[in-house]
Amino acid sequence: MGFGCARSFVSHFPPSPDGVPDICGKEVTPMSEENGLFARADETRSALSDKVQETDEEKYLIFRSSNILYALSTAYVIEILNNVSITRIPMVPDYIAGVINLRGAIVPIVDFRLLLGRIPEEESCVIILNIKETSVGIVVDSVDQMVDISRSAILPVPSQNEHKLVSGMCTVPGGVSTIMILDGEALGHVHE
Repeated sequence: MGFGCARSFVSHFPPSPDGVPDICGKEVTPMSEENGLFARADETRSALSDKVQETDEEKYLIFRSSNILYALSTAYVIEILNNVSITRIPMVPDYIAGVINLRGAIVPIVDFRLLLGRIPEEESCVIILNIKETSVGIVVDSVDQMVDISRSAILPVPSQNEHKLVSGMCTVPGGVSTIMILDGEALGHVHE
């Protein structure tokens, strides 16, 4: 019985040259291996590799401190402040610049330049970071730019120059300068 209904439905449409009914007014061709329902393996691999390449890159904020370029994942960056009034705190290490009141929250500020044993320049800005739900600010000389850096482009730090805050290094995309990649998690523990 069900076939009778289907036959009568199909019989209202003229058959295509291949014998397949033309329901929408378009020529219908049988599926071949090339245009089958499933993509070929090489197309699938190509689509997957494109997605891997997209996720292989991460955005980094590049800043300058004592003429050295550093990069920090933008996942940690909340905002960048200029002309900040820092309240000094007694009896703390010299690299702790003090605290600021940021919209009612007290945020500790670390002078990144002093932390690395460098002499601070007069011009500076503060980068506010959120590391494991804790806000901390770092004072740097200047903010340079934001760039996408491939994880595969980040090289390990030579063992003799190992610094616990630096997790890797790479070349500036499109440039000849070297960037030191900072470990955001380690940076979050400096003020403790």
